[in-house]
Amino acid sequence: MSDRHDDPAVPGGAGAGPGERAGHDLPPPTGFLRGVGVVVVAVVIGVLVMPSATRAPLRVFTAAQSTPTTTSPPTTTVGTTTTTTATIVVGAASIHVLVANGTSITGLAGGTDTYLRTRGFAVLTATNATTKVTATQLYAVSGPVRSATTVASALGLPSSSVEPASAIAPVPSTAGATVVVIAGPDLSRLAPSGTTTSPTGTSTH
Repeated sequence: MSDRHDDPAVPGGAGAGPGERAGHDLPPPTGFLRGVGVVVVAVVIGVLVMPSATRAPLRVFTAAQSTPTTTSPPTTTVGTTTTTTATIVVGAASIHVLVANGTSITGLAGGTDTYLRTRGFAVLTATNATTKVTATQLYAVSGPVRSATTVASALGLPSSSVEPASAIAPVPSTAGATVVVIAGPDLSRLAPSGTTTSPTGTSTH
């Protein structure tokens, strides 16, 4: 038995030095580190395979998209003038109308002349009637009575304003006229704006 302990070839024997005995007595640390590594790997795998329902929702930040704003220049309203196109009466060009002022309203015959011209009638130079009337009268001095009716309709007057064919128009002359219109107060709307009534009662076209 004394021979085994004294044999320097046997580990831990009497022949071994203090350093050699201490080196062989401490267990290698590799087993402990291996165990710690296994635990860490298991935790990582568990986190990765955890069901998505049990995970905390990921916070997603969406960059706000900015839309460029276009500022329109201020709109300036400019006053406009409305122009109404007159309606041309069918067959008006063949009807020659003489308008006479049968009132004291200045310019009534001329205003009526202008209105009928815009409707397509051939108008003669306005004149004054030889008498005053309380309502407009129309005379068919040449051609059919329907010519006078056409003029009355264009003026917005009833057909009853047309005098009988035998009636004589109260004007100095009917030369060149198909229809004579004795303008009465009911056509005052056609007088130029700003006109007045003649104080002497004398018609001024």
